[in-house]
Amino acid sequence: MRKSIREFAALLGVETTTITNWRNGLSTVTPRSSTQAILDTTYQLHASSDDRARFEQIVAEGEGAWRDRHRAPGSGRSVQIETVAATPANFASDEAEATAPPDQGVTDELITVLSRVQRLSRSVDPDVIEQLQSSTNLSIAQYEKLDPSELIPTLKKQRGWLDELIDECGHPAQRSPLFEIASKTSGLLGYIAVGCGNFPLARAYCRESFQLGDYAQNNNLIAWARGMQSFCEYYAGQYDKALIYAEDGLARAVAGPQNVRLAINGVARARGTLGDVQGVHRAVDETYEMLSRNGTPAGVPSSISLDSYSSAQVAGNAATAYLSLAMPDSVERYANLALCEMSDANSPWGRSLVMIDVARSHVLSDDADPDAAVAIMLEALNPSRGRLMLQVQRRGSEFLRDATARWGTTSQLRTVQEVLASSREVR
Repeated sequence: MRKSIREFAALLGVETTTITNWRNGLSTVTPRSSTQAILDTTYQLHASSDDRARFEQIVAEGEGAWRDRHRAPGSGRSVQIETVAATPANFASDEAEATAPPDQGVTDELITVLSRVQRLSRSVDPDVIEQLQSSTNLSIAQYEKLDPSELIPTLKKQRGWLDELIDECGHPAQRSPLFEIASKTSGLLGYIAVGCGNFPLARAYCRESFQLGDYAQNNNLIAWARGMQSFCEYYAGQYDKALIYAEDGLARAVAGPQNVRLAINGVARARGTLGDVQGVHRAVDETYEMLSRNGTPAGVPSSISLDSYSSAQVAGNAATAYLSLAMPDSVERYANLALCEMSDANSPWGRSLVMIDVARSHVLSDDADPDAAVAIMLEALNPSRGRLMLQVQRRGSEFLRDATARWGTTSQLRTVQEVLASSREVR
């Protein structure tokens, strides 16, 4: 099209350095698909018939051969496309040519420095960052009321776009919140992967969330990601690893809001599965002390909230820890505290998990009541709450195992088994 680098960049709507990079790496650089689309459109709408004929000749002959054929005799230069050169030394802007020393001109080093300056000047619209931050926080806050399977495509798309924004953004003050949003997005994807039983993928996402939180230099977010890693290992049956991640997260959280979640959901539950009675007592007591210092949040936050757990969530997780130790009286005591505040409106799956713990405690107690245990289980598995989370399915299977071992296979237990089986088929 016989345009200068600047003119061609303006026509495409890209930076001049982008065109320069294409020219420097002519045989190795592949533009992104979005940029290829821009080039296609430009060729179709703006290239004249002469431009197209010239372009087809160059493609057919190869640029070097075509240039040689169109050199002016004795000039050593192409007569057809003088405005486009093949070496970095000729990629100067008009201003650079005007101010460069006449005995030196543009150098490779100058182009390199100017390219770095251009990258450093790139930024992201603050409104884009604010809306991404707000929508991601809302997904975390409302997680238990949403269908995780519907979140996956959007979260994956957002995570990919965030990578592009981070790569393109040179402003340190903007890169930090972008790292934060990416960390939360990866953490959500990791949490959902645990719910789908895909532990290798969950580990990768949770590890990525931790790394991004570290890049953002946000201790609360780092501790939150450690909680995700602990949660993943707990449901993968790696209780010792779950404990290690939770304790490391506690050290990083210091007095931040994540310390309550890590102490009760991470440390107490992992120690319970490892049979550490004193460790569970200690973790539960320390959690309540932390809660009194942090202040109790209103209502029942999301189980993956970046803020502190509520007293109901602390009690519910304490019940789970004591259930692992086969201490039904303690389970009943803490579960009753949790259920007083949890409802199908504010924490449907949290309430289900606590109810399953209560049902299992009935199986473990000396005066076990199979009718009461099954009734509680069926209420916990109420299909009106939607698809059963992996955590609910797993604990439901543990109830069946314990109940069958105590009472044998009964018609009531077969009903529970059918409900669990149908939920797995739906998934």
